[in-house]
Amino acid sequence: MARRPLARFIPLATIVLLVGALFRQTSAYGLLGFDTYPLIISSRVQSLADFFGNFVERLMDGRYPGDFYRPLLNFTFAADHAIWGLEPFGYQLTNALLLAGCACAVWVLLRRLLGADALLGSTVGLLVFLLSPLLFEVLPVPPRRPELLCCGFMALALGLQLSPRSLRSRGLAVWPAVVTLLAIASKETAFVQPVLVAVAVTLYSERPGLQRLLHAATATSLHLAAAAIMMFARLLVLGSIGGHRSLSTSDVAAAVPRALRVLLEQLVWPQPAMRAALPAVWLLVALGLALTATLVLSRTRTKRGKAAVSRPFKTAIVGLLWIALLALTYAAAGLVGPWYLLLPLAGWALLTGALVESLFGLVEHDDTGLRWAALASSALLVMLLVWQASYSPLLRRYDEWQRASSAANAFLGETRSVIEAASAGDTVEAPPLPTWVPPRADGPTIRGAAIFDDYSVQAWVELVFPERDLRVRYASEEVAPPAANEVLLLITRRRESY
Repeated sequence: MARRPLARFIPLATIVLLVGALFRQTSAYGLLGFDTYPLIISSRVQSLADFFGNFVERLMDGRYPGDFYRPLLNFTFAADHAIWGLEPFGYQLTNALLLAGCACAVWVLLRRLLGADALLGSTVGLLVFLLSPLLFEVLPVPPRRPELLCCGFMALALGLQLSPRSLRSRGLAVWPAVVTLLAIASKETAFVQPVLVAVAVTLYSERPGLQRLLHAATATSLHLAAAAIMMFARLLVLGSIGGHRSLSTSDVAAAVPRALRVLLEQLVWPQPAMRAALPAVWLLVALGLALTATLVLSRTRTKRGKAAVSRPFKTAIVGLLWIALLALTYAAAGLVGPWYLLLPLAGWALLTGALVESLFGLVEHDDTGLRWAALASSALLVMLLVWQASYSPLLRRYDEWQRASSAANAFLGETRSVIEAASAGDTVEAPPLPTWVPPRADGPTIRGAAIFDDYSVQAWVELVFPERDLRVRYASEEVAPPAANEVLLLITRRRESY
C-alpha cells in the first residue's frame, strides 16, 4: 500500500524540481515575441464589453495578419494583465505553471496507457518531455503558450477518456469532451483529438468484437460535438476556417511526408549539433530496426493462451498516431515553426516510454535470443535518450533569450525617452529595432529568439502612453504625415548584432 503514494510523489516532485529550475532562468526574461504586447492590449479586460469580446474577437483583434480564434489564450493574457500589468515576471510564471500542468497531464496519460504499475516507462517518458531542449523554444515566450495549453488539455482529455471508470461506463463521459473543447479553444491543432480518442478507445476497450467499435464511436461522439461547437464559433468569428493561408487538398497531401520527416528528425535530433555527428545516423538506423523487432515480438498471453497486444505496443501506436496527426495539421498550415515541436514532443514521450517499458520487460523473457535483442535495443535507446537530455537547458546555457531581453529593455527605454520628448504633430525616429537574435553558427542553440516587429511596438506605445495618439511605421513604407494631435514614430533601422 505504501508504494502507490510514493509512485505518485516521485514524478510530481520531479516536475516541481525541473520546472522550478527552468523558471529560475526564464523569470529574468522580458516580454519577448512579436505577439506579446498585441495579445496583452487586445485581451485585457477593462469593461464587461472587453470580457465578452474575448469570446467573439479574432486573435489580436486584427493586429496580426493571420486569422485565428483562441479565446482561452486571450483569457490567460487577460488574467496576467489584471494581476501583473506589464511586469514580465508574472507572464513567465504563468508559462512555468502551464508547463508543470502540461507535464502532469502527459504523465497521467502515460500511466493510463502503460498501466498504473508501469513506473519505469511513465517516469522515463516524463523525463524525455521535461529534459528536451525543445522546451526552450516555447517556455520563455508568452505568446507561444498555446502550445502548452493545447498539449496539456489534449493529454488530459485522452487520459480522462481512458480512465478505468470511463472505459467501464455504459454512458457518455462528459468531462473528457469538455477538456477537448478547452484544447481547441487554446489552439486549433486540437481538432485532431477525436481521431486520437477513437483509436485509443478501440485499443483499450475491454469489450469484445463489434462492441469495441461501438464503444469507440460512442466515446468519440462527444469529442466530435466539442470540435463542431468550436468550428461553428470559429466560422462565426472569422467568417472562414482561418489560418495563415489556404492550401488545396493536393498541396496538403504532398506536404504531409515532409512535415512528418521534419517532426521525426527534430524529435530524434533536437539540436543541430546532434545532426552533425554522422555516426549517429547508423546508430539510429540500428536502433529503429531493433526496436521495431522487439515491439512486434512483445506480446502477452491471455488466460486462455491467446496472444494479445501488449500495453506498451498500444502506447507506441498512440504516440506515433499523435505525431502523424500533428504532421497532417502542420502540412495543412503550410508551416512547421520551431515552437510547434512541443506538441509532437508529447507523442515522442509516449513512444519512448512505451519502448522502455517493453524492452526492459523483455530483458527477463524466457527466449534467450529475444532477451539479448532487448538488451542491445535498451542500450541503444538509453544512449539516445541520454544524448538528447545532455542538451537540456538545465545542463547547457542557451543565452539567446537573455541577449534578446537585454536588447528589448534597451530599445524600450530609449523609445520611451524619445516619445516623452516629442510634441503633438512631430515625426520622431525610433532607436534601431531589435527583431531577432539569430541562432548560433555552431554548438547548442535555439532556432532564434523573436523580439519585436512594428506591430509589437505599436501595441506597446498604446499600453504605456494611453493618453497620447501614437502611430508606429517603417520608414521604408509609404507613410502619411502625422495629424496635428499625433506623434509619428518612424522605424528607420533594424538592429542586427547583439
